[in-house]
Amino acid sequence: MSKVEERSTAQPEIDQTRKRIIIIILSAIFMSLLSVSIINVALPSIQSSLNASFADLQWILAGYTLSFGVFLVGAGRAGDLFGRGALFIFGAFLFTISSIASGLATDPAFLNAARIVQGIGSGLLTPQGVGMIQQYFHGKERGWAFGLFGT
Repeated sequence: MSKVEERSTAQPEIDQTRKRIIIIILSAIFMSLLSVSIINVALPSIQSSLNASFADLQWILAGYTLSFGVFLVGAGRAGDLFGRGALFIFGAFLFTISSIASGLATDPAFLNAARIVQGIGSGLLTPQGVGMIQQYFHGKERGWAFGLFGT
């Protein structure tokens, strides 16, 4: 007869430091991914208040996504070489400053430039967050952390 192993469904014990780490990482990644589409609801207001053309509106949407995608893979490798923490902080700083600049934009060109820089910041911080989850969480903790990331 073979012995059947029982699987534990209990949540792993996570210390407070790791909980803080995952909250910070996931909050930054959430804001970064939310910024891809949250601007959609503001497009009519942007068009009227900044006198933006349809081409400007398309670049407001595409500029962020394009710069995010271009920097994503390279930033992951850069994090491996130069340290994830520093690049995560720099990406979050760049994302935050460009978010403020986007809110203060007075013309479509400035808004487009700020959104492109915002996408770069997002492209820098997102792979660092995933790498830090792998770095700081092991075993069941890693499964728990990536489960939160997935939701």
